[in-house]
Amino acid sequence: MAKPVTPRFCASCGGALLATKGLNAGGAPFVCSSCGLPVYEDPKVAAAVVVRTEEGILLLRRAQRDRAYGKWILPGGHVDRGEVVLEAARREVLEETGLRVEMTGLLDVYSYTNYPWVLVVYTATANGGRLRPSPEALEIKAFNQEEVPWDELGYESTAHALRDYIARLS
Repeated sequence: MAKPVTPRFCASCGGALLATKGLNAGGAPFVCSSCGLPVYEDPKVAAAVVVRTEEGILLLRRAQRDRAYGKWILPGGHVDRGEVVLEAARREVLEETGLRVEMTGLLDVYSYTNYPWVLVVYTATANGGRLRPSPEALEIKAFNQEEVPWDELGYESTAHALRDYIARLS
């Protein structure tokens, strides 16, 4: 899991930040030493989609150089400020796979201790477009539930979402 970056300066006046109660203690974890502004570390929201095609569940082999490079992940990414989460999920699928999807539901919301992202996972079926990898994917492949490459998944949340999805199919 990625370790959160601790802010050091106030976004309002540039003053040094002082720790208050510590992370996860409730209330603002930092306060500006100059202007007194309380500073929160809000989580970043990401959206992903379990896309069902005629061939199976769509996964991409991650091309971005991070700890998940070369591993299988769900199509998805960060939600932009002011963007509707569902629309961000649909946009990410189109950008990363070339497919248009019909959203079929909310699978679940995943968050982890000391992990700075909250992941909202939807389910969808492909209903248009042309499958093609983006620069973010080394490869795109559909897997039936017996073929999911469990040992090659890039994120814990991918494994949790796939297990939850497959359990719902049973």
